[in-house]
Amino acid sequence: MTPPMTPLARFSALVEQRLGLHFEKGQWRELEPLLTERSARSGVEGYLALLDTPGAQAEWKTLAERLTVNETYFLRHPAQLEALVSQVLPSFSRQTPHLRVLCAGCSTGEEPYSVALMSRERGLVDPARLRVLGIDVNPRVLLHARRACYSPWSLRSVPEPSRERWFQRSKEGFTLKEHLREQVTFEERNLLQDAPSFWAPGSFHAILCRNVIIYFPPEVTRKIIARMARALVPGGYLFLGPSETMRGLSDEFELLRSGDAFYYRLKTPGAAALPPPIGLPVTPSQVTLPSLSAPPPPPVPVDGLEEVLMALEAERYEEAWTRLDALPEGSRPQGELLRAVLHLNAGRFAEAERAGRQLLAVGSTEASAHFLLGVCLEQSGDDAGARSRYAAAARVDPTFALGHLRQGTLARRAGDVAEARVALRMAVSLLPHEKPLMLTLFGGGFGRHGLMQLGLRELQACMEVR
Repeated sequence: MTPPMTPLARFSALVEQRLGLHFEKGQWRELEPLLTERSARSGVEGYLALLDTPGAQAEWKTLAERLTVNETYFLRHPAQLEALVSQVLPSFSRQTPHLRVLCAGCSTGEEPYSVALMSRERGLVDPARLRVLGIDVNPRVLLHARRACYSPWSLRSVPEPSRERWFQRSKEGFTLKEHLREQVTFEERNLLQDAPSFWAPGSFHAILCRNVIIYFPPEVTRKIIARMARALVPGGYLFLGPSETMRGLSDEFELLRSGDAFYYRLKTPGAAALPPPIGLPVTPSQVTLPSLSAPPPPPVPVDGLEEVLMALEAERYEEAWTRLDALPEGSRPQGELLRAVLHLNAGRFAEAERAGRQLLAVGSTEASAHFLLGVCLEQSGDDAGARSRYAAAARVDPTFALGHLRQGTLARRAGDVAEARVALRMAVSLLPHEKPLMLTLFGGGFGRHGLMQLGLRELQACMEVR
């Protein structure tokens, strides 16, 4: 008989169901003070019963204000913004009189205002034709966004000439000038709610959903991504955060790169005929990368697996399955590893986990099997278990850069900065020499350069912690 859920477990489940915010059991202590505070009048049982009724809308707004993460600033991840305003939007300007951009999880408004600001500075699209919409579940941050008054800290990445051009100084800080504010509107909206009229096909040319999906469990993220895919125009673009990937969540997009920016384009029946975004200069990264020249030659696949790998690298998964099923029994265990990776890319994490455990049981491809199991655990929300598996992969094969990279990323997320620094330094030093096969299997759709950028950003974040 299953034991009854504790009040804290029920509160966590309601928060995930209503707001989409997932808290592991080890994180429930973060919720306990809030539950104690909000249930002081009616008692815990009465409060939890209230939350599960239609009349709790106001209380859910309060909880959204308290639980959502709102750290942001102007011109955050500038390479992506540059690609949006200098390449993506101009590529549509000849096809439509109006350009529509959605910023999902916009917080206090810095991101949508940054889109409007940068588009005016680049001068490649008519401001009268561009409209930017910011949405967030937290009504308090939207009030801040509509006021458009910001502290110097929020403008820390804005050059002084741009501050003078687009902001007015006041006692409270910096207020965005009216003509720029008029390009941006805000709505209170929950990404978990379908709202078919809002997510109608062809509603947006580009959607920014950066540093948002990392807070949702995979099944919720898949629904959100599918909804956004439906709302984009044919060949529309989706921007995720630099450390977020679409791998295992959706096969409706293709990964693109412009300079240091990675983003996604919606596939269409005529995708092969779609031109890439027009090639205009992109602001170069100020980070100096280690030399990526002359990587070691790829290992020669055995037993005719070359075609499977080529199809996998091109994300032609059905073809990869067909070719894999046609291989002789002698292609194992390499064939079984590829089968597990295909399950992983399709989001079938239970099948991928079973395959990974079978590979470990026979003692083959141990580093890859540990890494595979780490991805499955991470997708299920078990960051601690995933981190342990990534560390095991790195122990089995100390040259496995991706194992160090994921271990370091999760260690930083858990607050273990010392471990994160060591692992990330190893990853950055090893990535230029990582085997191409490993990048194909476990790179999450990112190439060597993109993974280097991720590793350097994570390492920089560690160095900023004192």
